[in-house]
Amino acid sequence: MNRILTKLATASVAAVTAIGLATTPAQAATEITAQLEIGFNTGVPAARTITLSVHVPMNEYDANGYLIHGGRIQVRFYGSDPGTDQVIYGPITWYRGDHGLTAGPDGIRLNYTWEVPQGSFLNEDDSFGNRGDEVYINAKFIDGDGGTISDDSNIEEGIF
Repeated sequence: MNRILTKLATASVAAVTAIGLATTPAQAATEITAQLEIGFNTGVPAARTITLSVHVPMNEYDANGYLIHGGRIQVRFYGSDPGTDQVIYGPITWYRGDHGLTAGPDGIRLNYTWEVPQGSFLNEDDSFGNRGDEVYINAKFIDGDGGTISDDSNIEEGIF
């Protein structure tokens, strides 16, 4: 009789655990990191190579769920200036299926690179007294319900 009760108790605990795991809600996205790199393309005269790296850590199941249900990453470029940082480009939004946006075992990632000519929007300071440019991005993860988290990247400096 004790063996039957022990087996029933073990089966009950296993069933409750399985139900609990099956009904565990998705974890909310709470962190985001953004990185900007602006380099020089040696193959194209005066071109600038822009590389964006954005990461929203979570498990792969939740990452796919967020993107399937309308989650997206939005990026704006800013000029870093005393007093006010003006938007110089954007917003640019990546959705599920867009090049560079992926869901994987470590969460949602945006890795995107493109080239722009010298003097493009990156040239945010073009006055006689100040020709140096200071550029950063603000990356925002927006879930399907409109909830957001965001992060400012590092500042890239140069004459763009």
